[in-house]
Amino acid sequence: MVDAMSVHHRTVKHTTHSPRVREQIAAQLPAPCIECGRPVLPEHRWHVAHRTPAMLGGRTDISNCGPAHASCNLRSGGKLGAAKTNAGRKSDRGIRPW
Repeated sequence: MVDAMSVHHRTVKHTTHSPRVREQIAAQLPAPCIECGRPVLPEHRWHVAHRTPAMLGGRTDISNCGPAHASCNLRSGGKLGAAKTNAGRKSDRGIRPW
């Protein structure tokens, strides 16, 4: 039986969808992408990203958020939750018999 909520999901929804934070970051562009370090320019597609992930307690405020290229942010998203979930799925006996 599967639990109603996966282990990696949080009970509180964290989001970077804060128009005020996005406006503050947009005013600072060009700025380095917090994922790859290359410049994020105002004409690029960019996201507001957490420096410390929300899963690890990072807050959605200007001190913990910065610009990230959309492709960089989408590539990095979900890796911590997936690693935690997949760690519990590994067999204790090694290779499972067919």
